[in-house]
Amino acid sequence: MKEYFQKKSFKILCIVVGILFLISLFTLFTGGFVFPNLLGAISTPMQKVSTMVANNAQATATNLTRSYEDLLAENQALKEEINSLNSQLVDYYQMKQENEQLRNFLELKSENKDYQLVAGSVVGRDPNDVFYSFRVDQGSLAGVSVNDPVITEAGLVGWVSSVSSMYCNVTTILSADTNISAVDKASRDSGIVTSDLKLADQGLIRLGLLEADNQVKAGDIIVTSGIGGIFPKNLPIGKAVEVKNNTTDVSLYATIEPFVNVKTVKDVLIITDFEGQGEALSTVINSSSSTSSSSPSSAASSSSSSSSAASSGSSAASSAASGGTE
Repeated sequence: MKEYFQKKSFKILCIVVGILFLISLFTLFTGGFVFPNLLGAISTPMQKVSTMVANNAQATATNLTRSYEDLLAENQALKEEINSLNSQLVDYYQMKQENEQLRNFLELKSENKDYQLVAGSVVGRDPNDVFYSFRVDQGSLAGVSVNDPVITEAGLVGWVSSVSSMYCNVTTILSADTNISAVDKASRDSGIVTSDLKLADQGLIRLGLLEADNQVKAGDIIVTSGIGGIFPKNLPIGKAVEVKNNTTDVSLYATIEPFVNVKTVKDVLIITDFEGQGEALSTVINSSSSTSSSSPSSAASSSSSSSSAASSGSSAASSAASGGTE
């Protein structure tokens, strides 16, 4: 008998009886809800899993029983919805661009009330042009003409070199064909802004024909002088980097970093009219005409003066039509 109580099976039996006794006591004191709660805790997750499986099975069965026509119609409806959303996205970007252009337009207009401005966007670039010219989606129908200055809110970009009814081509300030009368806002030293292939590759321009005793220094702001009637006065051009000796003559020049990166510009404003536009050309032509009318009365002298006036007027007109000069 003593050996039986020492067996492993008897010990296990005692443990099970003890556990049952404790559960009975706990049930007695808690009102008898332990077993139902325990069963509920075990069965609830299983019920959730079975419900999910049943719902998925039902949805799969429904899709399998749908006709080909139903699926085709749903696919077409989804395509139309995608196209509508894409169209709305295009309209959004268009409105965003127009709002940005309008904001820049209004800011410049409020600061320069004499400017007549046309907003445009860059729609093409010539990959073979080392001076980074580009095409803008505004032309003569919008009032754009050859030699009109092209700017952004940050500063000068270039000038209109050719025009059609619906678009125009812009030669940038990086071009060797560009010649702009400019002045240092700090020192008041003046010169001509142009560029060359080496500078253009670095995105730089130069203020040339500086006097030996010039006071231009790094950081100075360079703006248009307004001389020549092609560009209005005080258009920001760029910031002086350093002053160097010209290798071809005894003059000095300053390298300039433009305020606008013409290589990546996307939206521009074209100045179609401003106070003083074309005044230099008119002055030259009128002066030439006046000289002709006051010449000696002899036929030979009169003919010579008329020829001289015509030559002067043609030279002035050619200078303006060459684009970007002064």
